[in-house]
Amino acid sequence: MHKDLEILIKLQSVDSFIVERKRDQREIPERLDGLKRELEKAKKEFEKAKNTKKEIALQRRSKEKLLDELAEKIADRKARLFKVKTNEEYAALLREIESFKEEISNTEDEIIILLDKDEEMDKVIEEAEKRVKELEALLKQEEAKCRELTEKIDKELEEALKEKERLWESLDSRLKRLYEKLKATKGSAVARAANQTCHGCFTELPPQLFLEVKKGETITQCPFCGRILYYWEEKSSTDEG
Repeated sequence: MHKDLEILIKLQSVDSFIVERKRDQREIPERLDGLKRELEKAKKEFEKAKNTKKEIALQRRSKEKLLDELAEKIADRKARLFKVKTNEEYAALLREIESFKEEISNTEDEIIILLDKDEEMDKVIEEAEKRVKELEALLKQEEAKCRELTEKIDKELEEALKEKERLWESLDSRLKRLYEKLKATKGSAVARAANQTCHGCFTELPPQLFLEVKKGETITQCPFCGRILYYWEEKSSTDEG
């Protein structure tokens, strides 16, 4: 194979590797961002659960205070029973006492419901806190993995860029211009030729041109897409046998 053709093939391979690793490099923060968003959501749920428990406690204290007030009212009305002078006043006080007792009963039922809710919130808070701790631990592990991966990619990119520079400097200016032009316009400068077809544009090649590509003794371009061609065909199982 022509020396420059070998260099161009290697150069494109290195370029592709650089593009892939830079993409991987960009994806690293995205991996962490997803976990961070999940953690923030879990923390909000945890805070929401704690605030709900506080609200339940406030409601319960308010109703307990109401019970004390109702008990005082009943005591007051009972004391006044001994001072009234008419049956109408006496009956009115009794109705008030019964009304307060009914309100006490309802309030006690509401307090029991709040106590049940408070127990439920304890479980919710426990689960929410557990979830936060799990995500924090997972994020810490992922951050460590991402640091290692970043260092690995940085090192690989440094080596790849050095290799690219070495290969680049071994090409003449004409091939450099051609490579850059094709890379910019076609996305790739070099394409495999197999089965008499350019695998860059998938167009059938003229027989004579394909023979030249198979020889690999010259820099040959596809007459349709302009990519630099090299010959390589996959061996079939019958060929290997």
